[in-house]
Amino acid sequence: MKSAGPALVAVLALLLAACGGGNEVGVASPITSPVASPTLAAPATLAPGQPTATPVTGTPVSFTTEDNVTIQGRLFGSGNTAVVFAHMYPNDQRAWWGFASEVAAQGYAALTFDFRGYGETGGSKDVAHIDRDLIAAVRYLRESGHERVILVGASMGGTAALKVAARGEFKGLVVGVVAVSAPQAFQGLVAVDDVPNIKVPLLFVASEGDGVAFNSLEAFYDSATGPEQQQVYPGDAHGTALLEGEHAVEFNALLFDFFRSVGLP
Repeated sequence: MKSAGPALVAVLALLLAACGGGNEVGVASPITSPVASPTLAAPATLAPGQPTATPVTGTPVSFTTEDNVTIQGRLFGSGNTAVVFAHMYPNDQRAWWGFASEVAAQGYAALTFDFRGYGETGGSKDVAHIDRDLIAAVRYLRESGHERVILVGASMGGTAALKVAARGEFKGLVVGVVAVSAPQAFQGLVAVDDVPNIKVPLLFVASEGDGVAFNSLEAFYDSATGPEQQQVYPGDAHGTALLEGEHAVEFNALLFDFFRSVGLP
């Protein structure tokens, strides 16, 4: 095993775990109960020594998927490099707004959006196909003239990000992927076979007490064939909950370090 962490355990748990409301048989859930969105009133704190970010107002945008779903999002800031943030279940894009404004203040464009069935997008939830929503987001950024795109996804958003990064269509455009608390499979969305096909730098993040998410991190890390790193935090914070709490400063600094390492010309 490549990982210095604990050996992968409880593989069968991925087949048995479930998350209420429509999970398919044999598909694992990254959480056992809904996780509240981080507080949106104040942006997350940067690591010591980082410039203080000035909040940036997001501009409403929309784009259409290949199966005709109109996705609603917000674009923050501008720059040749764009960071697209994919939200977790059961939250929506608002969980990323505070951090997206900080990213924009550092000279990047930042795009948040609501998956089908969530938030401003509305309609019917269809987790098995949310990667199509992220594909549409990346195409939107490409058509808007952005030269580099970094994918950041929390929980199911991280699983979708891994699937999208494996697509040959985005070779040379997607330059890095951050998967935070991403399960290998969730409600029909499966990324088990996609990770070996990703050749851009990968950052896997999870809390050691976060059950399926932690086990999935170990499995993803072992199967990756491109440049990769992992970060495991004590506790059980899931997805965008890491933007707040005792590890927020470290987590935010980790993300900015990754952005700088892959996003600058």
